Amino acid sequence: MSYFAHNGNYPFGIDLSRYNATADLKRWPDFDLVAKHVPKVEFVAIRAGVSWGYRDPMFKRFYKESTRIGAFVLPYHVLYPGEPALKQMNHFLNILEGIDLDTVRLVLDVELVHDQSRSMITNTLLGCLDLLKYETGRYPIVYSRALWINEHVHIKDLPELDWWLAHYYARRPWPAYTPEYPCPPLMPKGVDSWLIHQTAERAPAIGGVGNFMDYNRWNGTSESLLAYFGRGEPVRPALCPVDGLACPRQHILPATRYVLPLPAEAEAI
Repeated sequence: MSYFAHNGNYPFGIDLSRYNATADLKRWPDFDLVAKHVPKVEFVAIRAGVSWGYRDPMFKRFYKESTRIGAFVLPYHVLYPGEPALKQMNHFLNILEGIDLDTVRLVLDVELVHDQSRSMITNTLLGCLDLLKYETGRYPIVYSRALWINEHVHIKDLPELDWWLAHYYARRPWPAYTPEYPCPPLMPKGVDSWLIHQTAERAPAIGGVGNFMDYNRWNGTSESLLAYFGRGEPVRPALCPVDGLACPRQHILPATRYVLPLPAEAEAI
């Protein structure tokens, strides 16, 4: 497509919700067309729910179709800053029931104020971050916008996070598409790296349903995307120099790849 004039070196992805289906939910993007798209759709972010009471009716369908075509999936959940963190995260995890959380990377969508103070918004976010880390072993990605974060969150109180940042051009008059914004995005004060850049909110819809779709770019290579999802090249076992078979020891000497520290007695040899 001639639309793609920028960001060609960054892996490409889309994000979806029920708004990418028809109003009656009877038609949605054809993922066989998504799979054939150029540039390749390597990752798909899908809205799971909102706060503690809303479940996106297209999440399961989009999840199933995204995994079928081999795309990496990032379920995202929209936070209400004035609602209890535990109640919201229980709802998020209930929506994800049956999904192996090691195969996806979770996202918190943080962009609503609801008349809450900066401290309240920060505390709710911190609570959600800690709850998801307890459940998954890692902090979720945080989606937002730099200027919003600067105004509404005490960034210094947050742990080190992976950021998905929206930064795109203003909408053009309907039905014109808005071009992708060139990477990198504007970053919040105190943040010096980004993971995903939402580069367009009214880009051409992929899959034959609707007019517009959100586009995103991954800060890295396809290989780094694989590694982030834990699907990089596995570590090859060390081969015994005597019989050529895989060595049963857990550590591998530095000449190949160092996995575990050598025991003290081995270091003294």
